[in-house]
Amino acid sequence: MRTDSGPRRGAAGRPVGPQPAKRQAILEAAVAVFLREGYDRASVDVIADEARVSKQTVYNHFGDKERLFIAAVEEERERVAAGFAAGSPYTLGPDGAGPPEAYDSGDARTALLAFGHRVLAVLLDARASALRRLVIAEVARHPSLRPACAEGEPQQLVKYLAEMLGRRTGSGELSVPDPATAARQFVALIIQQGLYQSMYGTRPLAEDEATAVCESAADLLVRAYGP
Repeated sequence: MRTDSGPRRGAAGRPVGPQPAKRQAILEAAVAVFLREGYDRASVDVIADEARVSKQTVYNHFGDKERLFIAAVEEERERVAAGFAAGSPYTLGPDGAGPPEAYDSGDARTALLAFGHRVLAVLLDARASALRRLVIAEVARHPSLRPACAEGEPQQLVKYLAEMLGRRTGSGELSVPDPATAARQFVALIIQQGLYQSMYGTRPLAEDEATAVCESAADLLVRAYGP
């Protein structure tokens, strides 16, 4: 059941700006419908019904289904990246727990192992993995959806790791001339191996598999940038 009848208007009759609560409801409904129906079969009508808004409200916020899909993918990426900073529920065993500053404890290898576990937990979030697979499947048929593929390494994760590598370089434990590049390389290696081992998130990684992925990447970085 829809609970509105389209855009709100101010005293001069002009539409009032986007309403954050409704926009969020539309994005949540869009992710659910796109994952359930696929891009082609998903309809704006169904998304509007699930978000409890009018179809016109969806168009007022996003313009069309294509832009709504791209916005929903971006929103999902932001949700997962925010989970990294917040800690739980994006954890994978004891090594993945704790806020980002927890990665300053222990030696560099221990910190990188913990960080790698957290990257895997973020990467293999079930809903994000399903949406990633949907994007890959749909972009071949709908090239206009290509902006939804422009993910790269999660920038929030890279930022945290670059800062940590910079601090450990300052203390003399490591010698990393370009922490941002090293961080991107480490996160990219974890992501590539994590996606391969999990078959793009279609099966969970066993703890020993996750640990092997993280150990390999951590050992490579420590050997490359040891003082």
